[in-house]
Amino acid sequence: MVLKKYFSPDDYVEEFEFIDIEYMNMHNKKVIISDLDKTLISWDSKKDTKQLTKWLNKMRKAGFDIIVVSNNTEERVREFCSNLNLEYVAEAKKPLTTGFKKALKKLNRKPEEAIILGDQVLTDILGAKNLGGARSVLVKPISKTDAFKTRINRFFEGKIIAALKEKKQFPKMKLRKKININ
Repeated sequence: MVLKKYFSPDDYVEEFEFIDIEYMNMHNKKVIISDLDKTLISWDSKKDTKQLTKWLNKMRKAGFDIIVVSNNTEERVREFCSNLNLEYVAEAKKPLTTGFKKALKKLNRKPEEAIILGDQVLTDILGAKNLGGARSVLVKPISKTDAFKTRINRFFEGKIIAALKEKKQFPKMKLRKKININ
């Protein structure tokens, strides 16, 4: 029960674009608090993608607030977010809730209005669960490689996820519908 309470996300999605206008409205959410590395872009990338820019523009145009909360350095997060005119909180120390609370305060929002999107169970999902009220959404990591300290987390996450899946307490991954235009 403890594993489910703290480590099982409310949803598990294939990619960040699964969080769309319909998803936000269905869950009555107004803000997306997103991790940066391996959630929105590859951990070793300094540039956004056309896919990310298109998604951000669409979500902003629909009236949703988006803010990045990352454990990475101020320099890394600022450099990336400033190019996209994104608010951010760097060096957030997730899974502690301080970074999430700072983000909500910047946007004058409550946890109940937020989706917390991230690629790690031990930082993003645990932090969201500790915050309370927010909807926790785990996204499949964008790239297959990890920084060294993340590889350690992934090892333990693998054990936790396997235990949750064995007890049928981990959500099945939701895939984004691909539109074929022929």
